[in-house]
Amino acid sequence: MKNKKFIIVILQLMLILTLGSCESFLDKSPDLGLSEKDIYKNYLSITGYLDFAYREYMPNYLASGDTDNGRIYIGSISDEFSTTFNGAAVIDIHAGNWLKKNDNNTTEIGNTGKTPIGASVKAIRVMNRIIHNIDQVADLTNEEYDKVMGQAHFYRAWFYFMLINRHGGMPILDKVFAGDGDEDLPRETYRKSSEWLVSDLDKAIEMLPEYWDDNNTGRPTKMAAMALKTMAQLYASSPLMQNDLDKTVVMDYDKEMAAEAAKSAEAVVAYLNNFPAEAPHRYRLMRGDEYQNIFYFKRGDGTPFVQDESIWYCRRVVGDKSLTMRRFWQTFFFDTFSGPDAASCYMPTQNMANMYEKKGADGIYYPIDDPRAGFDLQDPFKDRDPRFNNNFIVPGQPWGKWEGKPMFVTLFKDGHGYKDIINNSNSNQRGQTGYLLKKFQWEEAVFGSNNDRTGYNKYDFLTTYIRVAQVYLDYAEASFEATGSATSKVPGCSLSAVEALNIVRNRVGVTDVASDIVANPVKFRETLRRERSVELMFENNHRWNDIRRWMIAHQLFENPNCIKGLLAIPNNIGSAEVPTLPTNSTDPTIANITYDYEEYTVVPEVRVFDMKNYWYPFTINNVASMKNLKQNPGW
Repeated sequence: MKNKKFIIVILQLMLILTLGSCESFLDKSPDLGLSEKDIYKNYLSITGYLDFAYREYMPNYLASGDTDNGRIYIGSISDEFSTTFNGAAVIDIHAGNWLKKNDNNTTEIGNTGKTPIGASVKAIRVMNRIIHNIDQVADLTNEEYDKVMGQAHFYRAWFYFMLINRHGGMPILDKVFAGDGDEDLPRETYRKSSEWLVSDLDKAIEMLPEYWDDNNTGRPTKMAAMALKTMAQLYASSPLMQNDLDKTVVMDYDKEMAAEAAKSAEAVVAYLNNFPAEAPHRYRLMRGDEYQNIFYFKRGDGTPFVQDESIWYCRRVVGDKSLTMRRFWQTFFFDTFSGPDAASCYMPTQNMANMYEKKGADGIYYPIDDPRAGFDLQDPFKDRDPRFNNNFIVPGQPWGKWEGKPMFVTLFKDGHGYKDIINNSNSNQRGQTGYLLKKFQWEEAVFGSNNDRTGYNKYDFLTTYIRVAQVYLDYAEASFEATGSATSKVPGCSLSAVEALNIVRNRVGVTDVASDIVANPVKFRETLRRERSVELMFENNHRWNDIRRWMIAHQLFENPNCIKGLLAIPNNIGSAEVPTLPTNSTDPTIANITYDYEEYTVVPEVRVFDMKNYWYPFTINNVASMKNLKQNPGW
């Protein structure tokens, strides 16, 4: 059984663990209820302590309820999704209420519960105990020592990265705090904080194995540490991260740090190309015809636990997939539920749809606002980047079956699904955009009239934190920002920015970036950022973190009513093909409907974002627990 050892260790630890119900920002008892004897007994017990921290604090974004966050799908904070459910805690964030007290619905912005922020410091405390007290474990072999310490340094770096990319520079949290005042440490700059976590990753790279056996699939590897180092250095080079603790203003990239990130990406690519042939799992950029398989996979037919593109991912498989789908992505007419479970839906926006390029008459893909693309809003899905069809479900599209009959997405004006969103008391037109998310779904995952859940069990999905395509995108951005050129190479690197970018584009059938765009630094940066947004769309908070670190969020959200949808208006009702407007989602005449399209503003969806919002605030409890924890500017 995959991960059998991991599961056994977790079960053993659960028998002896007692978690406190409330812990302060720097609680001084990071033992999770375990005695010293329990923790440091042997290799199995110390690994179990490490694994329990992973299980408790590592976010699984594709598992509804995994974090106590009011049903917030992670991409909904940015401009990727519009929020359908009236009760979603993310609505407070949209309105700028980042410090609103709501104990029942802690959010991505919050510092309590199993959110990334609430978990980070707790996990770091656990890793510090392991790192500082590893010598208490008897009879460790050198290999076992390296495996434990490599993971501990990796996790400490990962969770610290989760902390600083939200809050900015933090104290160096490298001690086992004993309550003697040592925890009152000053905040450091982002640069110094990042350099410390990179030093942890350098240790992890030296100690972690190249791969694990099948029973330990998903533990961090040397490759994962190298990829995270690249990502951390790219973030550290970004405009937001050049600010000190006293102000938040638009800055330039740190070219020196960007060059370091490019070199680290080069090391990952070289390692990818020479990965040990005997490894049970290989890493590679998956082809366009395999693209959907990056995001979900079939179990029980010999398919590996994880796909080849996944470098670092959450090894906890989502348990109730139907709960995730119906709370996040499926609207009312697909799931047969009522109340909040029928309305907890996040709908992809037209803002995101507009990022996908279109093939022009010359066979080259261009941005849709480039005249050469020949984009026509009245034929909006023609010749688009193939990833569009992978990620979006559009009005009138067949999707799933009901009592053996094909179902259609009736999000067109006055359609069944359209009216559901208007009339359901849990949504009241909150976030209708005309689209549903397809990226993480499969067609069989529709309940049907008998509440049949078997289709949900056909596949599994995993939360992937870093995959191979991201490494190439990190490489492209770092190279461009270090050199100021799409075609120049950082010394010691084999790829230019445009070469790295084209590798990602070509594998899905999108052509090289047009030569005139390559020659124009302003347009190339736009293309690079758009490509990153398209490739990583709806994944792992990337869009939200990117628009913050690029310092473009205040421009995107300058008009709070900036979220757009696409309204499909049937134009041939009353014809022989469609005599009357269909009243249910299985009416076969839906396939014959033709539409006029209008882009419109989704009301009341808003995005309130000021300069202070680039960094998350510390709560009063956070500040009180550390006397030198300086609040972020504007809060």
